[in-house]
Amino acid sequence: MSETYVLNKNSEYSSYRKKVSILRILFSPMFFIVLFFLVEIFLILFFSDFIYKKELQFLIIILSIFEIIYIVNSKKLKDSFKIIWMLVFISMPIFGVLLYFILNLTDIFSLYRNKLRDTVINSKKYYDFSFSDEIRERLKLDDRSVNDDNDLKEEVYHEYSFYNYFHDYVETPIYKDVSSYYFDNGKDAFEDIIKKMKQAKHFIFIEIFILFDGIVWQEMLKVLKEKAKEGVEVKLLVDGLNSILRFNKKYCEYLKSFNIEAKIFKPISPFIASTQNRRDHRKIFVIDNKIAYTGGINIADEYANLYERFGYWKDSCIRIKGKAVDSFTIMFLHLWQIYSASKVIDFDKYLIDNKIEEKVDGAVYVPYTDYPYLAENVSLEIYKYMFNASNEYMYIMTPYLVIDEAMVNTIESAAKRGVDVRIIVPRIPDKKYVFYVNRSYYRSLVLAGAKIYEYMPGFIHSKIYLQDNVRAVVGTANLDYRSLYMHYENGIYIYNDNKILGDIKRDFDKVLSESKEMTMSEIIKIPKRYRFFGAILKVFAPLM
Repeated sequence: MSETYVLNKNSEYSSYRKKVSILRILFSPMFFIVLFFLVEIFLILFFSDFIYKKELQFLIIILSIFEIIYIVNSKKLKDSFKIIWMLVFISMPIFGVLLYFILNLTDIFSLYRNKLRDTVINSKKYYDFSFSDEIRERLKLDDRSVNDDNDLKEEVYHEYSFYNYFHDYVETPIYKDVSSYYFDNGKDAFEDIIKKMKQAKHFIFIEIFILFDGIVWQEMLKVLKEKAKEGVEVKLLVDGLNSILRFNKKYCEYLKSFNIEAKIFKPISPFIASTQNRRDHRKIFVIDNKIAYTGGINIADEYANLYERFGYWKDSCIRIKGKAVDSFTIMFLHLWQIYSASKVIDFDKYLIDNKIEEKVDGAVYVPYTDYPYLAENVSLEIYKYMFNASNEYMYIMTPYLVIDEAMVNTIESAAKRGVDVRIIVPRIPDKKYVFYVNRSYYRSLVLAGAKIYEYMPGFIHSKIYLQDNVRAVVGTANLDYRSLYMHYENGIYIYNDNKILGDIKRDFDKVLSESKEMTMSEIIKIPKRYRFFGAILKVFAPLM
């Protein structure tokens, strides 16, 4: 990679980022809620004689009651979402229904939902469930009433039982023939990705949430052009938020001129606020079905600390080899197929043999994805399992701490049992309002015994979860409503790989040494106006 340097904050790149941030706010659900609320206030003030007629008032009351009954009985909405929507309906009896309809338009009229479902169903036969079936058979044969050396140990028994969740509800396989490498910063990860891309012989798949032009993208693009020229199949899937400015259909045509296939996942439309929801927040790099990468890194210079936005940008990534790469190849093709003209995708073409020798005995890897249309909130269930299984400690790095009451109770319950719960969040936030919401959770969590740390050098973007040196998750999902309930996410669940778990633990130890613990004495020092502001925003957190 080119020599490291920090771009000037007044540079064109910085200006470009500010424009994108403003446009994201303008197309956000919260903006539309505020806009509709102001319109409703305007109508009440200037058309009060008409609005306050008894007949219309009666209709509004009846409508509000039906709205609330619908929300309360909705199985799809979690309690936190129900509360905020009831507040919206009560405060906006005229536009509440219309607003709910607009913000959920993608769920009601989803043109690609069925295609995604059919593609996922069709791909199941390409997964290797052999190890999953082996474990399930072992569980059936294990007699818990007999206590001898041949029985599964209690911890392993419960771990293997959890794999039934992956098999029966997530329908994703588990793998034992995997080797991996953990990157504790974006720069090293990008250098390795680009190096491995240069060795590609068959295909390169990239699925990314954010793609900004800069040093990282230009160096990566140079390699992609060269590989495409050699006949390597290059596919690039970018979330539609990038279509606000640079990465639009015109840019896709530009890439096509170099034989690079590029598609935009749900481009932003100023007329449909719901396109802001259900974003593709996944980060996946797959090369020849031999190597896969995932983690927090997007393709932008700040992720490699080549551009300073919020101090030092702390991120992470994991590289895997072996059969588990199949899952990442299939994950990518699921969403790629949505925008493909063909009805059926040839998975066999891409599932090239990827057996390896350098594997870790006893280690288990589970690559998984979270779709907003699944009945399961996969990331949430994994995190809850890790908390409930913890005996010694549970460490978390996350940029956002915006969680519902159920997750708060899970964290507090673990802390009250004596588990060393440590959560690291940024000291320098990327979004000020989220920073205030983050801090609104400190008091109750700390009183329950959890420890909250703020990373002093800058911004934490890693999404890392480590439990008892036994289990870990490296992925894309934050501890917030969007990741846990609304976005497309992915990650990799790791069990019993001592080397990788040790690397992740060392990373945590280093970050903790650079972070400040937010004790009660520190929390009390937070200005009351900020605590009050955070408490108000917390109510609207599900729609942020």
